Amino acid sequence: MVLKTLQRILILALFTCHSLALANGNPLHNQIQTLIDDVGESGCYFVRNGKKHSSAEGVEHITRKYKHFRGDIDSIDGFIELTSTKSLFTGERYQVSCEGNSVDAAIWMQGRATRLGLL
Repeated sequence: MVLKTLQRILILALFTCHSLALANGNPLHNQIQTLIDDVGESGCYFVRNGKKHSSAEGVEHITRKYKHFRGDIDSIDGFIELTSTKSLFTGERYQVSCEGNSVDAAIWMQGRATRLGLL
């Protein structure tokens, strides 16, 4: 009886610790998600390989690249470098177009990250 009670307490403690870890999340992942959300809300266009994409499509693309490179990313700068700089296939640099003004996507992302206090 005592053993079963101790097992239940241990299981409950482990579950509670795991739940707290999930609730707090990885701070870098949370920062990256904040930046991704900001990109989606920007209303700007992402130009990849000469084609213009909506901010929602830009978020989808960045998110796919983030999932691919997640294990290699250890900072916001690393995230921007691996997901928002250039095409892996053509090497062509990404651009962001906001209100008719076009800028290098990596520079734009760094500016957004700085504005959000992530850099």
